[in-house]
Amino acid sequence: MINKRTARLAVLGGLLMFVAAIAILLARQFNVGPARPAPGFRTFGPAGALVQITEYSDYACGACRAAADAAEKMLKVYGPDVRLELKHYPLVNIHRWSLDAAAYADCAGEQGKFKEYAAQLFENQEKWGDAKEKPKEFEAFASGLNLDWPAMQACAATPETLKRIKLDMAEAEMKGVNATPTFFINGKRAVGPAQFTEALRKFDTMLKARRQPPAGNCPEK
Repeated sequence: MINKRTARLAVLGGLLMFVAAIAILLARQFNVGPARPAPGFRTFGPAGALVQITEYSDYACGACRAAADAAEKMLKVYGPDVRLELKHYPLVNIHRWSLDAAAYADCAGEQGKFKEYAAQLFENQEKWGDAKEKPKEFEAFASGLNLDWPAMQACAATPETLKRIKLDMAEAEMKGVNATPTFFINGKRAVGPAQFTEALRKFDTMLKARRQPPAGNCPEK
């Protein structure tokens, strides 16, 4: 027979599981939960920007490459009105080398060339994404950008680098991310480059209105 203490523990365990499930559902519904700032080299735009965007991306993802081009154009068009935080969500079950790519991109960022290295990863996906052996392109990209490859290797192997990527992944999963690229634009979800572009169009009117001088006033010369 099951004694009372065992029964109470079973009930308590079930209750904790229920509460945890509800907490996860609420976090996904309302975009709450653990949110860590991205490193400075993965953050673009002022902290007080009107439009705040967080992107979860995978360097071996074709749609992420298209979204990266759209994001770069967006930063040029909207300037200080937008802040973009890039976070890693390598789909390791289907993209064998995407976790390594994320680590090397961050380590290039430690040497001041995150965007340049990330651009090489996206532009040359077909060369390294489906490689059976560890891609030599990772070193070639570093060499082409005059980066210290031994330092990058050491950086990518540190527990701190892996932990940073894993925390990005855990945060994404808490928010219900299951595809890349996924964006949160002022807290609202957009999945894929098409939804991202459409969501940005909705901010056009708001941003243009913000730039207009008050009625009755003339702009300074």
